[in-house]
Amino acid sequence: MKLTLSRLENLLLTACDDLRGSMDASEYKEYIFGMLFLKRASDLFDQRQAELRKKLQDKGMAEADIQEALNDPDNYSGKYFYVPPRARWNQGWSETIVENGQTKLVSHPALKHVKENVGTTLNKALEAIEDANPEALQDVLKGINFNRKIGQRTLDDDTLADFVQNFEKIPLKDSDFEFPDLLGAAYEYLIKYFADSAGKKAGEFYTPAEVVRVCVEICDPDEGMSVYDPTVGSGGMLIQMRDYLREKGGSSDELSLNGQESIGTTWSICKMNMLLHGISHADIRQEDTLKSPQHLDANNELKRFDRVVANPPFSQNYSKANLAFPGRFPVFMPEKGKKADLMFVQHMLAVLKHDGRLASVMPHGVLFRGGEEREARKYFIDHGLLEAIIGLPSNLFYGTGIPACILVMNKVGAAQRDHVLFINADREYREGKAQNHLRPEDIDKIIHAYRQKQEIPAYARLVPKAEIVAEEYNCNIRRYVDNAPPPEPHDVRAHNHGGVPRAEVESLSHFWQNYPQLKEDLFVARDADYLDFSPIIANDKLAIVELIATHQSVTTRHEAFMQTLDAWWQSNLPIVEALAPDAGNQQARTRNVYVIRSSLLASIEQALSAQQLLTPFQVRGAFANYVDTLKADFKSIAASGWGPELIPDEDILQSQFPDILDQQAQAQARLAELQALFAAADEEDFEDTDDSGVMTSAQVKSLKDQLKEAKGQAKLCKKDPNLGDAQIHLQRATEIEGQLQRHKALEDEAKQLKADIKGIEAQREALVQSAREKISNDEARVIITQRLQMLLMSSYQSYLKAYQRTCIAAIENLWNKYAVTAKTIEENRDSATAKLKAFLAELGYD
Repeated sequence: MKLTLSRLENLLLTACDDLRGSMDASEYKEYIFGMLFLKRASDLFDQRQAELRKKLQDKGMAEADIQEALNDPDNYSGKYFYVPPRARWNQGWSETIVENGQTKLVSHPALKHVKENVGTTLNKALEAIEDANPEALQDVLKGINFNRKIGQRTLDDDTLADFVQNFEKIPLKDSDFEFPDLLGAAYEYLIKYFADSAGKKAGEFYTPAEVVRVCVEICDPDEGMSVYDPTVGSGGMLIQMRDYLREKGGSSDELSLNGQESIGTTWSICKMNMLLHGISHADIRQEDTLKSPQHLDANNELKRFDRVVANPPFSQNYSKANLAFPGRFPVFMPEKGKKADLMFVQHMLAVLKHDGRLASVMPHGVLFRGGEEREARKYFIDHGLLEAIIGLPSNLFYGTGIPACILVMNKVGAAQRDHVLFINADREYREGKAQNHLRPEDIDKIIHAYRQKQEIPAYARLVPKAEIVAEEYNCNIRRYVDNAPPPEPHDVRAHNHGGVPRAEVESLSHFWQNYPQLKEDLFVARDADYLDFSPIIANDKLAIVELIATHQSVTTRHEAFMQTLDAWWQSNLPIVEALAPDAGNQQARTRNVYVIRSSLLASIEQALSAQQLLTPFQVRGAFANYVDTLKADFKSIAASGWGPELIPDEDILQSQFPDILDQQAQAQARLAELQALFAAADEEDFEDTDDSGVMTSAQVKSLKDQLKEAKGQAKLCKKDPNLGDAQIHLQRATEIEGQLQRHKALEDEAKQLKADIKGIEAQREALVQSAREKISNDEARVIITQRLQMLLMSSYQSYLKAYQRTCIAAIENLWNKYAVTAKTIEENRDSATAKLKAFLAELGYD
């Protein structure tokens, strides 16, 4: 059965588990990437050898000649690397050495069987592959050192041998994958995983995918273009440029990808990322871009590019000393002021073709600081280069909570450009635990505003150059597009005498249009200018939720929306089903996931255009997010058909083995309960108020000492009754043993639960595997398409619920303001004061 993305991700995370306790993610990520590349290269080498052997055997070639061809490096090119004997995963090797003047043959095991000097063996394997493929891998692999000291120690042989064995479980030939780019997708997943774990250091190699998406859509690359990232990191921006071009239906084969990175380990990760994505032609250089740009043309001048996209490191210093191509910089920033940001932008402009466009992430400070940064802004604006400034929400990036922006420079039409587009998108995002995130609809709105270049109140505005000049080139976004919410209205008469101002109720007209009759059931007429809350909610704020959630207009409109969505799905299901290969007529169907995404996106937007519950941005955003979330599944269907491996384990277990899931859930819940109990026991001032029997570590040690003493005293008393009553000491020992036994029983239960959970996991895998083998492709197709529909419906359902919650919040806000009048509050205050005085008088304190 072929490897799915979710299965590969789980296997890679298991490999990470071997290293997680020994070092942090920023340290062990290169080990994971290095081992992944090593195993992939060896598996592809085996694949190529098998293909070559069959081809040569079919030609009738002699075995000796076949062996010579199999070990000829010239027969391995493109995605295939020549793997020297000492780096082969599945093949042992021999070498002749001279020892004490004697020549002897020494045999070595295949990499997967190495148990001793594992770190050194892996290092030499990576060196051997790099040396055998210098054109593609020069300096990429040798920097990975499995013997590197972490703290005070290195990884021992047992840890590394287990690490190797985890990769032995991961098949990495092309034929093992559900879709061709599966390994690249897994690599991106790992980079995101390490970024989430690495905290502040993650900014060195990872830009959040949604920010990259905005930059990529702004750049909008076409076939035949050249793309450049001067601070390329792990290469995500370049890869998304390629994927976006595919999405548009273009061929990415002729898209030239170029990048430069100053940090050696990050550059190495980027090179491997490109190769594992099947992008062997990417030109990735290592060096400080400001100091020494590496992409030069035939005349040794700076190479020019059609599109430039970047997220440079924020607020760096730089040095003018030995700065190559100083003509790149019309305005030099202070060297020691941590203000190299606009130096990067000027470099990007210098390498941009006459009709090129760039998008670069920048800190907000570059928009309003004075000095040289003001002069740089003046240069950009006076020359018509600055096309747009896009303000982003705060806390989007790893390692910094400061808000950032995107500068868009466009040389097309620069001479005539007399406006700058300001987009203020800093209030529209989804909050996360550690970071905020741009939602699909937020991205769509930004791109729509950029492309349309029309005014959107409190969001986007084309600002005349003259206005910016009048502000002395200060480009602080809120000077031009203020998106601060309007002040909350308060009606003094309503506060004093009751009633809800009609004007405030009517300001919620979009809810009344979408939910007819709801307003009439929430409010009753009071006079020409005021309404009252209906009796059902007048004295009970909690009743608002129930009334709106169950109101016929709400449920009816939501049901109608979902019926329209269901009808759209049914009419477009044949397009989804046509993703799978047609074995009998391979050319009959379009199976390009990216093209289908675009056509379905346009179709669903049209189907839902009449409704007013969701904005067009939400309609498009929800579907884009749906497809992106299931992109791996769609690619698998297009490449491999309706395989049962695409049915999630949980779905199979829930439908066929629910008792196993219940058993596991109960065991995990009880284990979590015990672990929480043990954790609480070791906290200061712990008291076992529930008489659970759990004790702190100190209590256990103390009781063991007391037990030893009690038994010792009993023994002495038995020998000499004059010393005391042995029975009393024995009774005390019995009590202590009972306490310790209660605690130990909890510990034993926790150990047994862990073993049970491990056993259930193994049982789960076996049951799922056996169940999958019984599912035909036709049955799988039905199950998978039902799942795809369910996920689509639930995606839009969550948006409808969010709209409903917004409506509830608006009514609750009115209730909070006007349900209780100032007069009532005063009366309640006076009543409470009178009661207090009466109590004080009774106590003699009047």
